[in-house]
Amino acid sequence: MGEDKKVNPAAGKNRAVNLFALRLAVAAYLAYLGFDLLRAYLVGASSLTPVAAWGCGVGFMAAGLGFGVYSFLRYRRETAEEKNKTEETGKAPEEE
Repeated sequence: MGEDKKVNPAAGKNRAVNLFALRLAVAAYLAYLGFDLLRAYLVGASSLTPVAAWGCGVGFMAAGLGFGVYSFLRYRRETAEEKNKTEETGKAPEEE
């Protein structure tokens, strides 16, 4: 009953990397949706009006770019917090 669980000290960084990869996948998909809307309009395969096609296309691409930047900044913040926690206590946060 009194056994301590052994936790991998790199688990926090691995979690941050996994979340970063998932967020980047979402950002890339948003940018792809915007690109595809514009491409379909430009080749004439879309029934959208020009304003709707350009507005949605550019909007989705901007959302993808913004979410990509947010993902990168959040990743840097999470890894810095992990590093600070490890330096302050001398052990990984999961071991506390």
